Amino acid sequence: MSRKKFIAIHTYHSEETKSRFWSGVKGWERTDTEWRDMYIVDKCQCTAVWVGSDDFFFCQWESESEEDVHDTLSKIGADDYIFTALYQIDMHIDVNNLTGKNPYGGITYLDTGS
Repeated sequence: MSRKKFIAIHTYHSEETKSRFWSGVKGWERTDTEWRDMYIVDKCQCTAVWVGSDDFFFCQWESESEEDVHDTLSKIGADDYIFTALYQIDMHIDVNNLTGKNPYGGITYLDTGS
């Protein structure tokens, strides 16, 4: 089975869990490639993350199924801190990685028949 892309929208259980979730992070000496390697697991991989100071942060996952992402988050203990909603991504355009290909061709629900 081929992998699909998902956007994960995460929100914290509370301000307290948000604080606990991020405690100690500033002291880490982990590189971005080490971060990437931490999130390559059997059935899925986190490929991008966007974090601000608000109550939400976002990740992009590649996986065969939504369940695999939820299972991975549960195994690493993220469920103790965050709630996660996953949405499959059918099109992703990144201006830093343009290909010159038509990104709309494979999206069947965009075809209105007109």
